[in-house]
Amino acid sequence: MANWTGMNVGATGCKSMTTFNGAIYVAAYNIGIQKSTTDGASWTAANVGLPLSGTGGTQIKVQSVGRSATAIFCGTESGVYRSTDNGGSWALANSGLPASSNTLYVNKFYAFGPLVFAVFNGMGTNTVWRSGDNGNSWGAGFSGLSANQTVYGMDEVDGVLYAATTTRLMRSFDLGGSWEEVSPGENMHGFYAIQGFAGRLVALTALGAKYSVNGGQTWMNSSNYPVANPAAGSELISYDGKYYAITKSISVGCYRTLDGGMTWEVFNTGLSALNIFADSQQEFHASGDKLYIVCLQDCFSAPGSSVDVGDRAIQELPVPYPTVFQDHFTVDLSSMGSGRSIMLMDAIGREVARHGNLPATPVRIERSALVAGRYHCMVLDPGTGQLRSLGSVIAQ
Repeated sequence: MANWTGMNVGATGCKSMTTFNGAIYVAAYNIGIQKSTTDGASWTAANVGLPLSGTGGTQIKVQSVGRSATAIFCGTESGVYRSTDNGGSWALANSGLPASSNTLYVNKFYAFGPLVFAVFNGMGTNTVWRSGDNGNSWGAGFSGLSANQTVYGMDEVDGVLYAATTTRLMRSFDLGGSWEEVSPGENMHGFYAIQGFAGRLVALTALGAKYSVNGGQTWMNSSNYPVANPAAGSELISYDGKYYAITKSISVGCYRTLDGGMTWEVFNTGLSALNIFADSQQEFHASGDKLYIVCLQDCFSAPGSSVDVGDRAIQELPVPYPTVFQDHFTVDLSSMGSGRSIMLMDAIGREVARHGNLPATPVRIERSALVAGRYHCMVLDPGTGQLRSLGSVIAQ
């Protein structure tokens, strides 16, 4: 069994982590962003442009850090900031977002297809915001969410976005343009984490750890998850063909499943008792051949053997153009290799068109018999069966 290895960030209050262009970035509350270009062997502050606050104006109140394909984002108690020079400097990127404070701030960032998502820490219907221009402006991504739903986590699975919320599991077929409840008859109250790949979902809910093999229509109970009633703040990540969980339970720490959520095993080797304690473990991150866990006192890494599933959506992928079309649009597959298929899905997730065995060139996709409306554009790799989102197009 692989072990966790401490990264000696040298800061307490670690909240969040991301990787970008070969560097690691950690959001450490009160002292800002810590950066390593040596795989954690050494760390330096990367705070130029971030706002100072707190006693004597010497603290940097950061709560989260995330990335898109081309920029890094930081959630502070003074708003969202963005760096386009690898953390060398930061500038406010808050246009369209609600004002942040010490009780209201962006808690998580996600990148799905061409969009960046900012998720606040408890705003009901105003929880989720999204940007299609890399943070220059933000718009609502919460249509269909209700006032009593706080979004705890999101994932994209087979072209569908899922959101774990206070009351229900929600899904979106149009990259957050609208949301609907997943299977009301089977939906448990209180979803705290959701992850999935290859048609399978794993969730931490108020009624225990569960898994689904049909997109959340029906659920089965995990047999030995160590916490009967997981709490808000529980986390999941899919990586290396496995799922890992932060239990948020005293002395339980991190668990993992090798069989898609059916059974679980402890995965704490290398973590001290302080870093296993209920409130210490904050979130996961994965990049390349490493899985990371953020703890209040330090961050830790564990080796894997493949690129993580959860990071697949923010790899640089071709974007269809023009996004609003009349007779055709184009997808440049030059960087992806030949033999792939382009699929179009309608607003309720039905496949309405497929263009297969395409060359590794810019490909013209004809409208043909498509009726006017929005379609989700997907690319299918026939070798692996992996289906990835390229964004939405609109037929006029």
